[in-house]
Amino acid sequence: MKKLRNQNGLTLTEMLCTVIIVLLFSSLVAVGANAAVRSFRISMADSQAQELCSTLTTAISDKLRYCTVETDNTVFIQGVGYVEGAANEIFTLNSDSGQVYLGENKFLGAYAYPEGLKVKDFSVEYNGTERVFTVKFQIKDRRDTKLAEADFQVKQINQETN
Repeated sequence: MKKLRNQNGLTLTEMLCTVIIVLLFSSLVAVGANAAVRSFRISMADSQAQELCSTLTTAISDKLRYCTVETDNTVFIQGVGYVEGAANEIFTLNSDSGQVYLGENKFLGAYAYPEGLKVKDFSVEYNGTERVFTVKFQIKDRRDTKLAEADFQVKQINQETN
């Protein structure tokens, strides 16, 4: 009997307590990792939306600043040429893809719209007396959540031709 009491080792109760503690710790780590991944994805979507918004704002501003609005409902854009339509219609939005078009062509490539980001509520207004374009748009994700928006004005530098 004395020999059985002196054996080193764990009892069944001690082993069960150890297993329960390890399981609790591993479940906490799994929940924390899941929350970190979710937070990372949200942060990346916000960052990509801000980048798309900034890219569109800069590119549209550059095109509109140096364009020439003709009196015959055409607009001359440097690097593109003449675009048919009123100044308010040179940039359009494809509602299916959520991409901005300049005339008949895509304004930015497909890779500029990562992770299903789309442009929504896009509008361009032109004030001919002040020669100012007002541009508004929103960037939304697949779930139609607004991640970024832009509302800016661009002063046209080139003179109108008569």
